[in-house]
Amino acid sequence: MTKLGEFRWIPGQGMDAAALENLRGRFGRPPQSMGEAWFMSDSRKMYPELMGDLDKLPAEAIQKPMMEIAGGFSAFGALDGWGEWYHYLLPRMLPRWNDRYSQDSVVETLISCFCAIYPEGVHAVPYRHFREDVLLTLGRCLMETQCWNGEELAVGEMLHRNNFHPNGVSCWGDASGDFSASVFFCLKYLPQDLVSGWFQSVLEIRDPHWRVQLMVWAIGAHAMLTGEVKWPEQFNVWARPSVTWHESHCLRSEMVTEVSRGATPMPPFLPDASREQALHRLRTHFTEDVFLEWLDSISRVDYLYSELNELPEKFERLFVGKRKIILA
Repeated sequence: MTKLGEFRWIPGQGMDAAALENLRGRFGRPPQSMGEAWFMSDSRKMYPELMGDLDKLPAEAIQKPMMEIAGGFSAFGALDGWGEWYHYLLPRMLPRWNDRYSQDSVVETLISCFCAIYPEGVHAVPYRHFREDVLLTLGRCLMETQCWNGEELAVGEMLHRNNFHPNGVSCWGDASGDFSASVFFCLKYLPQDLVSGWFQSVLEIRDPHWRVQLMVWAIGAHAMLTGEVKWPEQFNVWARPSVTWHESHCLRSEMVTEVSRGATPMPPFLPDASREQALHRLRTHFTEDVFLEWLDSISRVDYLYSELNELPEKFERLFVGKRKIILA
């Protein structure tokens, strides 16, 4: 029996404190230091700093070993205690989900690691309600209070926070890694009877920055929602719009070529029923009037609309209909 109830994304209603504490209490620190996944010499890089106070470590010092976990599971499978280390790190890094190493948020790496460890879904769980606890924490990071002013996005707190582009744009024409990873995570792991209601709640958030991100994500994710693209490794990081996130290239079909732990084979990254529900929600939600209202709200933020260029027309073609809509 699930304890998720009606899973929704509601601004300001972020991680469940009881679920976070439950995760923290269930997973103690492994007795041995964690080692790197890839090494060619007799010596191997270890991460003894993880044995100490994690709160004193910068994001970079924890992102790098988590990258080893994602890459290690992708290439070699469940070896060398990487899974134990991830389960220990997960609840201790969730309060720092928004920290970054370069442009990449901790939440992106946490999600990539989780997907690498549980590529075919969460079946053999470490304890009862594990999946629910993870969804109520990792699956709701983007709704944390500090990221919202009421129903308005606190610009600069998440999504595209800094200008890294040499041409002076803020990259709103691509899906931010924290957004893309979080949407795919919920589509992959939510019980299928909760997907439609959850995705509708995503569509109902009215902030124009959020709407832009959802639009560009939907365009970039279209091939996966239709089943043409099966796994994140197939995403082109240079696509417009891009929907990749940190370490998403590690998530590939070879990870589930063998059925393990009694799981049903799931060759695609997303369950068919979940991706179909999301696609159906997009296509039924966006009448021409609704699409025009979204464009009108977005056009009131000059830099948002200027960076979209041809993308609204592409979105219209995929999800709205054939009649061309042009804003003056």
